[in-house]
Amino acid sequence: MVQSCQRLEAYGIGPCVCDAPRKLYGLEALERLACVAAGLDSVILGEEQILGQVRSAFRDTRGRLRAAGDAALAAARDARRAFPSRSHAGHLLDRALSDLGLPARGVLLVLGTGAMGRLVAQRGQELGFDVLLAGRRDPGLGIRYIPLEAVGELNSADVVVGCLGSGAGMIDTRHLPPARLFLDLGTPRNFADGPGVPVVGLADLLAAEERRPHAAALRGRLAGLVSARLEARLARLSEDAQSPVGRFRMAFEHVRVEALQRAMENHPAADPSTVDRALRSAANRLLHDLTSAMRQPGGDELARKAVEALTAERTASGAGRGSSPVQRSREGAADSAGTMP
Repeated sequence: MVQSCQRLEAYGIGPCVCDAPRKLYGLEALERLACVAAGLDSVILGEEQILGQVRSAFRDTRGRLRAAGDAALAAARDARRAFPSRSHAGHLLDRALSDLGLPARGVLLVLGTGAMGRLVAQRGQELGFDVLLAGRRDPGLGIRYIPLEAVGELNSADVVVGCLGSGAGMIDTRHLPPARLFLDLGTPRNFADGPGVPVVGLADLLAAEERRPHAAALRGRLAGLVSARLEARLARLSEDAQSPVGRFRMAFEHVRVEALQRAMENHPAADPSTVDRALRSAANRLLHDLTSAMRQPGGDELARKAVEALTAERTASGAGRGSSPVQRSREGAADSAGTMP
């Protein structure tokens, strides 16, 4: 299940009986997951935070679901590399100011010191606002901080941005300092509409974004990249032990699992999941160019020689020592190999 500031969706191999408003499975789930992770549905196209949120949702999954999630995340990363964006959630402030034709000057009051609040406050400083950050505790950003309970004592602000969680409930804007704009980035919304002062929410920003022809063209371009990268990733997953690249991936996965075993024997207090993820990430980076070459015409011979080299190395290092508890906890190299590059 993936939960972010704008959505709660469930993805699975088969139908889900959970309470998520949107439930997807099979190829539809993979395509949707890759698009979400790439930031295709975010107000700020390609924003970075959503990828981490999706990755966290799949952190404890295993087997086929983990392999499917890894494929979608890898496709999203591939598409993002080909579609560079330096924007982040803090740029929602820019978007709201632009939509309403308001200048970036005066006092910016940000309610909430979570990840979103910190990004908006820092972006406000970059734009030239005099920023006040209100929350339960000072996050130590070097930005002027006030406790939330002191907000009512302020005489005015030019822009008030709400970055509060769902537990904050509804806030009547008449109980906040008078401002030219109230920007509500909470999901669900935290600000109740007040008389005479606009309250802009995420849905309003997204609707305005969808009306921009240039923005629609960019989203179409990113969608095409995600689709192409996902198709390529799924093609790699179909490489089984009968294909040259598949045999290499299987052989290397044996080596990686043995490295995990040795690491846990040398560092028994370490978290196996953390070590496993580190080894998997390092393997993906190191082998990317090699496996890409193996998929080119004439690459079968390269794959064959690589398998021979790995087999010889395992034999020389005495790999057949029997399985360890770590190895037995794995779901098998064939299942895990689907996450390799």
